[in-house]
Amino acid sequence: MKKLIYPVIITEVTDEDGHYFCVSSPNIKGMVTQGDTFEDAVYWTEDAIATMIEGEEYPKPQDPKNWELEPNESIVYVTVDMERWLQDKSYKSINRT
Repeated sequence: MKKLIYPVIITEVTDEDGHYFCVSSPNIKGMVTQGDTFEDAVYWTEDAIATMIEGEEYPKPQDPKNWELEPNESIVYVTVDMERWLQDKSYKSINRT
């Protein structure tokens, strides 16, 4: 079983679109996702990371201790279960309606 743990940056945003949480990762270039709640943002982050690294050599998690954060940003560690994600993806593509 291949479980990976990556640190990500969750940014709490309030703007003309409302209040929500954006997620990015210096570890996974180009990975950005969001959620209406903090919990939703973390949930969608697993899918976003898995999508970005599928078929690639898994990047080594960075140590975030030197990342500079804004006051509205937090570091969160997200577990990505690649085996389960690939099984779910396969199941969904076979059983499309």
